[in-house]
Amino acid sequence: MRVLFAILLSCILSLNLFFYSEELQGYSATLVTQNTVNKTSINDLRSLGYYKYEYKDENLNFRNAVLHFQSDCNLTADGIAGKQFQTALYRRLQQGKEVVYSDYVKKSPSSKMWLTINKSNKILTVYWNKTAIKKYPVAIGRTNFVTPAGKFRIKSKVINPKWSGGGHAEPVNGGDKNNPLGYRWLGLNIGNKNKYGIHGNNNPYSIGQNVSRGCIRMLNSDVEDLYQKVNMNTFVWIGTDRELRKWGVHQNGIIN
Repeated sequence: MRVLFAILLSCILSLNLFFYSEELQGYSATLVTQNTVNKTSINDLRSLGYYKYEYKDENLNFRNAVLHFQSDCNLTADGIAGKQFQTALYRRLQQGKEVVYSDYVKKSPSSKMWLTINKSNKILTVYWNKTAIKKYPVAIGRTNFVTPAGKFRIKSKVINPKWSGGGHAEPVNGGDKNNPLGYRWLGLNIGNKNKYGIHGNNNPYSIGQNVSRGCIRMLNSDVEDLYQKVNMNTFVWIGTDRELRKWGVHQNGIIN
């Protein structure tokens, strides 16, 4: 009886080790596949001019490259290299390095430069009259601090803005690397206190998410680039994709 029990126990242990080994092999295969996809994507993004060595964190550099690529393709800018990203990347590689935006604007508010912020896709677009000339990924307000929708203007421009603490934290001086506003502030004429704006950040992984207290966050390098482009009183239209379409702005994607 003891011999039979020992044999049975040995069989059970062998089966468990087999399934555990299979599970580990499957996990290893998944990691190898994912790493291969990322390496291939990095090379493709580099060839298109998106991958940059801006941070010591390679994962962050890859995520930022994905975000910028998604923005140019009018995909949801979430930094995830999923199926839509892979499909769009394949199509872009066929088209070549030059970015060709497929936006359509029925009637622009300015014959010069103006901006839209698509809250659905988390993309800020720079237009010259009816032509899209640049796109950036952004972060917007979370559920209990929704980014306001409407047609606004740039009412202030500040280099190295001081953060007041928002009534819930200690203030942070301008230019400090821990400043949640980053190194640039473009204030909007929303409400009486003009407390909403387009600004940098101290957490680049937050870009592409609904995380702010209503403001529009950008990567520091992006907002510094934008800051040089826009002037005071520049029009800024903020809305969901549906709202922008109602206003005559159609931001069509590469795989729409």
